[in-house]
Order: sequence, then C-alpha cells, then structure tokens
Amino acid sequence: MKNTLLSARAVLMKDLRTEWRTREFLGHTFMFALLVIVIFNFAFKINPQNAPGFASGILWISFLFAGTLGLGRSFLVEKENDCIQGLALSPVDRTAIFLAKFAGNLIFLLIIQVIVVPAFIVLYNVNVMENFFMQCLVFLLGDVGFMTLGTLIAAMSVNLKAREILLPVLLLPLLTPLLIFAASATASLVGGDDPSAYLGRIRLLAAFDVIFFVVSLLVFEYIMDEL
Repeated sequence: MKNTLLSARAVLMKDLRTEWRTREFLGHTFMFALLVIVIFNFAFKINPQNAPGFASGILWISFLFAGTLGLGRSFLVEKENDCIQGLALSPVDRTAIFLAKFAGNLIFLLIIQVIVVPAFIVLYNVNVMENFFMQCLVFLLGDVGFMTLGTLIAAMSVNLKAREILLPVLLLPLLTPLLIFAASATASLVGGDDPSAYLGRIRLLAAFDVIFFVVSLLVFEYIMDEL
C-alpha cells in the first residue's frame, strides 16, 4: 500500500508540474466555466423564489462542463507524446496510476470551483455558501464521484478517434443520478430547507462515491491492458 501511494504521488507530481509549466488547462477551463455562468445570467432572471433551483442547476452545469473539459486531458498528455504505452508498461501499480489521475483531476476541479463560486455569488447575488461547511461537503462528495467515474471513462476513450465526443456521451448517462442528488442537495442548502431534506441526499452521494471508486479500481487494470 505504501509503495502504491508513493507511486501515485510521483505520477501526480509529474502531472502537476506539467500543468504548472504550461498553465493552459486552468486558464482555459476557468474561462469556459465563467462563460457558462455569464451566459446563464443573461438567460435567466433569478429572484428569491426561484434562486435555490436555478442557482444549484447553473453551478453544477458549470462544474460539469469544466470538469468534462478537464477530463479529456487526463491521459491526453501521454497520448500526444507517445508515452501512453510507457505508462501502461511501467512497473508502477495500476491502482497508483488511477489514484494519481483521479487526484489530479479532483485538484483541478476544486481550484476551478474556488474561483467560480465567488464569481457566481457576485454575478447572481445569491449566497450559495451561507451554509458553508455543508455546502463544501456536497461539492466535495459530488466532485469525488464525478472525477472517479470521469477518470475511468477518460482512460477508456483515450485511444478512440472521436474521444472528444465519446467522452461526454459515455460519461453523462452514468453521471446523471449523482448530479441530480448533488444539485438537489445544493438547492436544499440554498433554500434553507430542513436538514432532513439534504442529509439523505448527502448519504446517497457518499454511496455513489464508494460504488464508483470500487468499480473503477477493479476495472481500471483491465483498461490499462488495452492501452
């Protein structure tokens, strides 16, 4: 287990250093997510009555678009530089590769959220972080499930010619239940609902995370054999 974590850390640091040198991904993804919430700001008129539903929906749509855009780069760096075979044939545990890619995707999405959420609050004048700790928990649980499943699908589609199209086509149907519960929990928190209205959804999000994580770890090894 220790060797797996050390290997995962090495792969993760490699990915973070690569992104730090180029700074392309975070800049482009942030602008894309910001553009989404700006467009919705013109499309919808938010008032105190519809704020919970619209705010949660717009936020999670922006997270979904930005996260999916980022997932496409998970294995693309190795693919473009003909390193994908080297990664697959390396003596590193396949679990470590998955953990590193998952952690990198999760970190990038969290950074985007830290920037996008304050911008959303300013643009829409809706304090979605009033119940700060519970909302952070919802975001984190939603992100973990999203990035777990997304990392697996990104690995499956990296060798496909139409991977930019197939990634969201494969990912979104599987991700829909998690997104529904995440947006619903966010709406309940924004609307100030009774705790029972969102605690059940938070438990379901945690259950989805565990299921996605276990299944991804079991399947990822076989996917790497096909790369």
